Amino acid sequence: MSQVIAPIQNTNNIRYADFVRIVTPSTEYRFSTAPTAITVPAVDALPFDGLGQLIGIGKVQRDIKSTANQTTITLVGIDTALLGVVLNGNLKGAQITMWKGFFNTDGSLITSGGSGGLYQYFYGFINTFNIGEQWMEEVRMYVGTVTVSAANIQMILQNRTVGRFTNDASWEYFTPGDTSMNRVATISTIYYAFGQNS
Repeated sequence: MSQVIAPIQNTNNIRYADFVRIVTPSTEYRFSTAPTAITVPAVDALPFDGLGQLIGIGKVQRDIKSTANQTTITLVGIDTALLGVVLNGNLKGAQITMWKGFFNTDGSLITSGGSGGLYQYFYGFINTFNIGEQWMEEVRMYVGTVTVSAANIQMILQNRTVGRFTNDASWEYFTPGDTSMNRVATISTIYYAFGQNS
């Protein structure tokens, strides 16, 4: 399945921005590497905040088939007083979706193609995040940095644990009333002297 993306066809001048949505149990965050807020109704009714150069998106492996990979997102320039929002936001385990959007020479988002002009390239969940601070000479103060690491859904499914424990509680959780594991605890304490003369 091949998809032609008109803004990057037959040109060497490509303008694009990354759009990110993070969904936590308590709230949703929307931001982009564009310099201004942009609303894309086909993806989300609320606008993506334009954070521009304050965001760094890591590399994402792009293959024809679904591949297990992960990426990082770094937000720089956060007021250190707001870092508590990150700590209280239940970021670990939050759903994350990322898109690319392309712009014409006038700086307008091209909306013909993809989902309202956005092309999804990553869907997964946040597995770790790191909070730090650094000195910014331009503003003569310390600012916060948040680095988020996210694994795509393929990697999560690849690393999941499946199966059952061989005990009554686990077995009856899947099949109530099943007594096939009732004697496992007793048998596990018996020593069988196989191969020995009595």
